[in-house]
Amino acid sequence: MLIDMHVHCFPETLAPRALSILAQRAGTAPHFDGTVAQLKSVMERAGIDRAVLQPIATKPEQTVGVNRWAVQAQDERIISFGSIHPDYPKWRDELKWLVDAGIKGVKFHPNYQDFYIADPKMFPLYEAIFAAGLIALFHTGVDLWYPDSSQGHPRQIKKLLTTFPGATIIAAHMGGFRSWEAVEEELAGRELYFDTAYSFGELGAARMEKLIRAHGVEKILFGSDTPWTDPEAEIAKLKSLRLTEEELQKILGGNAQRLLGL
Repeated sequence: MLIDMHVHCFPETLAPRALSILAQRAGTAPHFDGTVAQLKSVMERAGIDRAVLQPIATKPEQTVGVNRWAVQAQDERIISFGSIHPDYPKWRDELKWLVDAGIKGVKFHPNYQDFYIADPKMFPLYEAIFAAGLIALFHTGVDLWYPDSSQGHPRQIKKLLTTFPGATIIAAHMGGFRSWEAVEEELAGRELYFDTAYSFGELGAARMEKLIRAHGVEKILFGSDTPWTDPEAEIAKLKSLRLTEEELQKILGGNAQRLLGL
């Protein structure tokens, strides 16, 4: 089973405007129109069996609407994480709703949601998420909109691992986009997952392979970050590395399959 752990889509009515704004600010062009229907076409071409949506509520008042859309977008091929804005006052009620809806994890973006990952004000929310058996996925490192990486720096994740031992955490973008030295020093080998989203082009083959080895193949999850990359091309890049077939299958789906309980 080939699983893409990190994709983005939007409601059909919002997708054109959302992609236009994101593309302009980030200086990159999308590879499809940002709708679930087109995502499925992209998945078909790339041979992807399941894809996991990673939605973000960028304002507190968006939390409920984002989650309702994310849940209804799911089907036999699409899985979705939920989103809780740190400043949403009724987060306990919303977290219960997500659990009851069968959501497997919550996505956070410290830049878009304006918080520091290891800020103690976040700890009650994290504690509730981990107590419910959910995964927490964080954007880590630089975002193309926000050159300052301090809010999602690998050191922030390291503090979280110390505070919540045994928690299931995914540090997106190989632990910290464009913060590679800090990833190698602070996170590599620790008990958390990295996803590969939008990282191969920055790391290059040799450094990507080195970081995969340093962290451990069993803790690497394939993520494309589509529509901002072409999943088929990202899969080909991973296949070009000096990995055994067994190692490659773990990264491309086996690890995610186990993590998601599929």
